[in-house]
Amino acid sequence: MKSAHITYLYHSGFAVETEHHFLVFDYYLDEVPRGKRRCIDEGVITAADLPQEKQVTVFVSHNHGDHFNPVIFKWRKEHPHVEYVAASDVRTRSKCVRMAPYEHIDLGGLGIDTYGSTDAGVSFAVQADGLSLFHAGDLNLWHWIEESTPEEVKWAKRAFLKELEHLKGVHFDVAFFPVDPRMGRGHDAGAAHFARTLKPALIIPMHFEDKIATGTAFADKMMRAGQLAWAPEMRGDYCDFDPDDLA
Repeated sequence: MKSAHITYLYHSGFAVETEHHFLVFDYYLDEVPRGKRRCIDEGVITAADLPQEKQVTVFVSHNHGDHFNPVIFKWRKEHPHVEYVAASDVRTRSKCVRMAPYEHIDLGGLGIDTYGSTDAGVSFAVQADGLSLFHAGDLNLWHWIEESTPEEVKWAKRAFLKELEHLKGVHFDVAFFPVDPRMGRGHDAGAAHFARTLKPALIIPMHFEDKIATGTAFADKMMRAGQLAWAPEMRGDYCDFDPDDLA
């Protein structure tokens, strides 16, 4: 069954469930508002949310606090077969597979490739049950155009385009990509260029914390341009994606 159930956790955190796999990317916010239940429907993962009958793999793109919470390693106590794949800059003594940019491994039925970042760590390309997924981590066009010098903006563009060269010709069914509103004007330029260049079947914005409108505005912009997009409106939101539905 070539389909995915995608749940938004927070910021750049997502859970992706396929036929045989349960994948978690860049989990960090482990709190819910007072009175809310700690569960995936509220954007929090506990060991009880990890399906025992599926291979669980947790990804950490880099060491920044808004992408990595060491609490993930506690899940192994109740789900001993969970696997962890972390960028080589992640500081932990817990057992995990470390990956630097431009490496490949096969793990538990997954094909995992790492690509570079224009900030820290890696970006992940994952093959799971016939689906190709891309999680950009902090790969983005970090131009900060309203506060950077023209030369700094040029350097940021060159670095971004150089990384995208490694992805040329690669198809993704689902791609998660930053649209950070802190950058001000042109904050979605990197994600828009990624979508135009690589043409993923579905693009999902991330890295906007509580600025939900940033994600929805980007998704609307992409849909008007003929690019399928989905933006979550709250933690625990989900979408079901099947590339065969696009045929």
